[in-house]
Amino acid sequence: MTAAVPNVALAGLPRIALTELPTPVTPAPALAAELGLETLLIKHDDLTNPVYGGNKVRKLEFVLGDAVRQGCDSVVTFGAVGSNHALATAIFAKQLGLACHVIMTDQPVTPYVARTLRYHALLGTRLELATGYGNLIEVTERLTAEHPTGTDRLYRIPWGGSSPLGTIGFVNAAFELAGQCRDDAPDVIYVACGTMGTVAGLALGLRLAGCATRIEAVRVVPDNVTTPDGIVKLFVAANRQLHDIDPNLPLLDEPLANVSLRGEFFGAGYAAATAECTQAVALIRRTESIALETTYTGKALAALVHDARERRLEGRRVLFWNTYNARPYPPAVDTETGAGLPGWTRRYLSA
Repeated sequence: MTAAVPNVALAGLPRIALTELPTPVTPAPALAAELGLETLLIKHDDLTNPVYGGNKVRKLEFVLGDAVRQGCDSVVTFGAVGSNHALATAIFAKQLGLACHVIMTDQPVTPYVARTLRYHALLGTRLELATGYGNLIEVTERLTAEHPTGTDRLYRIPWGGSSPLGTIGFVNAAFELAGQCRDDAPDVIYVACGTMGTVAGLALGLRLAGCATRIEAVRVVPDNVTTPDGIVKLFVAANRQLHDIDPNLPLLDEPLANVSLRGEFFGAGYAAATAECTQAVALIRRTESIALETTYTGKALAALVHDARERRLEGRRVLFWNTYNARPYPPAVDTETGAGLPGWTRRYLSA
């Protein structure tokens, strides 16, 4: 097993250093004992950056690097009103001197969503609300056509940063994990799956690194968004992009060979907490003092807890990939009124 294979390919890609890598892999002995597991590890991607962590930062290193390389002065991306990806994009775009537009879709009103919008107000993110998929396309086309410095200077970042280029951020993450674990790679990884770039990148990277690890990809968005075909397309496109730079990297078949896409923990809808999810979040807080949330990481952990209690993980090395941001919001968020935000934000800010 080696963690050095992709270096040549990565050197040929646009990348701006936003992460502090490697993120730690630590044991979770108290939670393991609670679940009857011999080995339970946590990959702390909640610590990818000292300002704002989470899995999105790995993708943004490459995606924003491409925006800068192309000479863009602004980016536009997409997400639900409380989207971690949208907030991460706004934070790091501002650091790079890029204006950030976010076209948002509805989600349940919660205090977390309100604080996230106030953070956007501090950053000066330009927010618009789309009332449906058709309207989202219309708003995107209008923003592009009206961009004052020309359409080619507004860089479009897909949902979750999950372009083939963003996916390569998690190919790199898989090699990072292989280097940390050496000959003790986990047998199974549990990770939330939304826009699929994290899972596709891990699936590709683990196989390129020679790891037999399986991925339990826990779906956290509707099944018309997260699909096996979507994972395949990102896997193949990222694999091709790396191979074109470094032909020593093989083109792999069977993109889903090491992936199980799990939908039974999704619940009633996006950002709608389930009982299993809420219990899992409380359990890891009690046993390991780790804070998760109920939209992504809580549902992924609920799958792990369920499988452990069903005795499906006996004798296996298990890793939970924490994709949530662990960094606190700036204190100024709590005194920000959001007065400069669009009027449609008011119902969210009232939470």
